Amino acid sequence: MSTDLEHLGRTGGSSVSQAKNLQKRATRKEQRRSKSAHGFSPKMPMLLLPALLLLLSGLRTASADEPVPTYQHRDPVTGETLTCTKCPPGTHMAAHCTASTPTQCAPCRPDYFTALWNYLPRCLYCNNFCNGNQEVETECSPTTNRVCRCQQGFYGLDDFCMPHSQCGPGHGVLTKGTLQTDTVCARCSDGYFSTSFSALDSCIKHQECTNEKIELLGGSADQDTMCGTCEELANGGETFRTFLSGFFTLHKMRVGKMKKFVARHIRSAEERPIQDTTKQRGPLLDQIRVWLSKAPEEELRKLPQMLKDSQLGSMAEKLQTRLSEIKQQSPNCTLFVV
Repeated sequence: MSTDLEHLGRTGGSSVSQAKNLQKRATRKEQRRSKSAHGFSPKMPMLLLPALLLLLSGLRTASADEPVPTYQHRDPVTGETLTCTKCPPGTHMAAHCTASTPTQCAPCRPDYFTALWNYLPRCLYCNNFCNGNQEVETECSPTTNRVCRCQQGFYGLDDFCMPHSQCGPGHGVLTKGTLQTDTVCARCSDGYFSTSFSALDSCIKHQECTNEKIELLGGSADQDTMCGTCEELANGGETFRTFLSGFFTLHKMRVGKMKKFVARHIRSAEERPIQDTTKQRGPLLDQIRVWLSKAPEEELRKLPQMLKDSQLGSMAEKLQTRLSEIKQQSPNCTLFVV
């Protein structure tokens, strides 16, 4: 510009319009140099426009307080080390920047993603697959891999989904299981009970006997209080059978003596071979309960003597004592057990 002005001075030109024209021409030259220095050539092909718009869109997602991430790239033609802008999440690098063009980014194809600013030549494959007891929490997207979680009723343990533990009879749920933690069970406290296997149920409060009914059997951790009348018990039927079943549940017996009782009075009555495979209290007690629900009532009224014959004298005494206590509360009751 100075040369042009000197020329103007030498020629004696003093026209203001000529000076303004020279100033405008110098300004346009400066703008073209500035654009070239920032990688935006005025001769940029129209083919690069979509990539430019995609990059600018990604730049707008960055925080105003944080600089756009960059990386260093050596231009194979000029040998110059360039600072290129990375591609935003959801895209990958299609072409490095040059001295006159910005980094070209392309969107991820379906089932592919990038979660971070990057200059990867291709997007990453969504390689998380939900199977077994898993379900999809977040589906694959251009910016995230597929995320799986355990289904309802299961929790994560060492990359597996395990079913929530169930609390057995006498125990209730203290803390329900979540997708990350198992069920926490606790023994039912005094005055509460549970008879179920459940991953959801808490212990239940024992019922209180009302409406002229008395307590036939006290509650325990694994059974409710049994309410009724002496007359109902004396009449037999379902009340009598339920009372006896609850009595066996309430009072623990040694496994060896339970086996002897089952072998002598239940197995022989059913005319089935005695199997020595039942060595646990639960299965033996189940057999006794089934027998109590089906045996003739006349036989059930001989239960105290049957217990004595199986060396279960203490159980026989407890049963007779409880029946006597019930009868004392109803003097006119005709409760009779041998």
